[in-house]
Amino acid sequence: MQWTQIKTLFIFSFLILDLFLLTQLLSKQQEADLEVMERNNTTIEQQLEDENIEITASLEENGDKDKLEENYIAVGQKNLGDKEKSELKALDNQTPQIIGNNVIVSNFKDPIKIPEDGSEENISALFGQLFLYPEQYTFWNWNKEMNVLLFFQEKSDRPVYYNQSGIVMVFLNDDNEMTFYVQTLLGDAEKSGSEKQLITPLTAIEELYKAKELYPDDEVTKVDIGFHTMVPLPNGIQSFAPSWKVTVNDKKHFFVNAIEGRIFFSDELQFLEDTIMSMRDKILESDMDQKEKEKIIAQLEEKLDTSE
Repeated sequence: MQWTQIKTLFIFSFLILDLFLLTQLLSKQQEADLEVMERNNTTIEQQLEDENIEITASLEENGDKDKLEENYIAVGQKNLGDKEKSELKALDNQTPQIIGNNVIVSNFKDPIKIPEDGSEENISALFGQLFLYPEQYTFWNWNKEMNVLLFFQEKSDRPVYYNQSGIVMVFLNDDNEMTFYVQTLLGDAEKSGSEKQLITPLTAIEELYKAKELYPDDEVTKVDIGFHTMVPLPNGIQSFAPSWKVTVNDKKHFFVNAIEGRIFFSDELQFLEDTIMSMRDKILESDMDQKEKEKIIAQLEEKLDTSE
């Protein structure tokens, strides 16, 4: 009889414990749900402020409502004809050669020293007469690891980010002298499909925040718009999406599709390596002067070695 009472007591005790734990669980779940609801009702500005993420970039000049409708564009690589060949011959202090009708490889007869401060203004001014159609390109970066200057071609007055078909890569020696460059050109751009409403720069920043690409104490220092590659098509035409470039802490760049809100990830060093390897293979298969070929291939291999 006593054992039966003890068992009953244990059963009631466990029932009470289970009820207590269930109550605690439901309470915590309710608190979590309330927290999510509160967060969903909090503006992105407040969420950023709570984590001390500051926006010092000017968003108004990029977010004019009258300009927030744009198209995807379709662009193919430009084949170089007699006009370009004639213009190349007029360039001083270099021996340009065309590889496969769409790649320019040019050695400088006398290496050209880069200004010591290496500012964007000085570098851009220096290249005014050094390669074809400099007005179509914008200086992007001096990659110090590989010691390469990188320029992106513009379409519709906006840079096309990280595309091998529209770049100038200028190779420097250990004395920061330009020794040769490689250039590719995109052809004419055609609008693709109907105009689409673009997300605002703030929405692009919000996409980065939701993707956990922004951290406490980060600073959004600049927002610009350009184009980023969507997909290469079988006919050699590429589709480019209007994209917000969001710069964080003056050094890290993110690219957000300005129509779909999708984030593009671009690794500059990987892009340079892939492009150099592609150019190396094209030069190896070309019929350019053997001495020039060996000289350039050696420099390309050296750049690849420094990145390993």
